[in-house]
Amino acid sequence: MSCAEPEKSSVWMVSKASVTGTSHRRTGLPCQDSSSYSIADEVLIAAVADGAGSATMSDVGSALAVETSVKTIERLLNDYHDHTPHPLHETCLKRVVAGAVEEARRELHEESQRREVNVRQLATTLLLAVHTRDIMAAAQIGDGAMVVSDGSGQYATFITPQRGEYANQTNFLTSSDAMSMLEVRIERVNDSSSRLAMFTDGLQNLVLRAADDSPHAPFFNPVFAWIASQPASDDTDRKLAAFLESPRVTNRADDDLTLLLATLRE
Repeated sequence: MSCAEPEKSSVWMVSKASVTGTSHRRTGLPCQDSSSYSIADEVLIAAVADGAGSATMSDVGSALAVETSVKTIERLLNDYHDHTPHPLHETCLKRVVAGAVEEARRELHEESQRREVNVRQLATTLLLAVHTRDIMAAAQIGDGAMVVSDGSGQYATFITPQRGEYANQTNFLTSSDAMSMLEVRIERVNDSSSRLAMFTDGLQNLVLRAADDSPHAPFFNPVFAWIASQPASDDTDRKLAAFLESPRVTNRADDDLTLLLATLRE
């Protein structure tokens, strides 16, 4: 598992877990998924990534991508704090998340040079989110998705999985044309999206309908109710990992699994 200690916040409750898929356990592969988040003032910054199964060091790539992108957004929000427009304005926020993706790409290339390997061996997807009470942004290269809810039981897929030009093709952050595939979505939310779920493609078939990528409410109802009820505790990540490793999930999904849940506190 690739998890840091959860941060304490009076505004956000966040839990995340990345667990090794049963197919990887059978073949001795490591967990190639990663996740990371940070809370700066009332701003939630979160990232999930899925390393390419065929890349020998994609676990390194996914971990580096989420850590670098979250730290870069933190830095850029601070650097631009006194600028006009404010960094949480739509125009500036688009530059911030795109800049974080660029920085993660640069760091992957530098890491490949340090290790003297082709950067393709660190291939990974990347999904980013920046969320406040007023605005939400997402940036993505590759599969995985983000679902939001206002707590009423109605769900929406805020950003859907990218699909390559050909069947079973995945877009990766390490691709030479990655920035041309970058998808960014920014919306004012006015507290209407107080719950957030981010996940890698291992969970997609369980939680999104194949026909239209709409959220599967029977999955999200209990997990959002659970995260909303949790106290600020170091134990939530362990509980979430145990859920992802339970037969009710692994009987239907054998890939690495990552889920990050967040809810705004009243």
